[in-house]
Amino acid sequence: MKYIPTYQQSDVDIEKDEVVYDGFFKMHKRVLRHRKFNGEWSETMTREMMVRADAICVLLFDPKLDKLLLIEQFRPCLPEHESPWLLELVAGMVEPGESDEEVARRESFEEAGVEVKRLEYMMRFVPSPGGLVEHLRMYAGEIDASKVDLETTQGLDEEHEDIKLHLFDVDDVLPLLEQEIVNASAILGLQWFALNGHKLKQTWLNGN
Repeated sequence: MKYIPTYQQSDVDIEKDEVVYDGFFKMHKRVLRHRKFNGEWSETMTREMMVRADAICVLLFDPKLDKLLLIEQFRPCLPEHESPWLLELVAGMVEPGESDEEVARRESFEEAGVEVKRLEYMMRFVPSPGGLVEHLRMYAGEIDASKVDLETTQGLDEEHEDIKLHLFDVDDVLPLLEQEIVNASAILGLQWFALNGHKLKQTWLNGN
């Protein structure tokens, strides 16, 4: 069964949209109302939301060696009782004029030092639609794990990146979902791989 949303953007009336902060994120303050499920209009409400460009995430996989490559880096927005160093997928924002494939290949080289061969589309999602305007699109990227340099940190100094690489056997990385991996895109990517990884491996090994 296919899901069709009850309403569309035409059922939202934005009375005012003001940029109240423009930094690493943009913060918008919107005054709006929307159609209710009973057909009436809601009362006017004010909502603040962070706005940023769409992003691309890449799960790096070597089908021949059956290994997954994850990255570890610092993130400032974790609760004080948790380590702010997280295991993640390669990811980056889409710049004007860039295709998803261009972003995936650029970020894989900048953040993990690897060349991506083939790309397989996985999914798209919105991480926090109650307060963040952003779409993330996810891909699996084929790599040669034998060329991964685990001794060298990766990332761009001008973007304040300091990235450590972790190469896992597939059977070892999936159990990390139970506790160690808390990054949303990494969770979704590895869950997708748990369901589709065997088929993807056979497809890539067969040269399709």
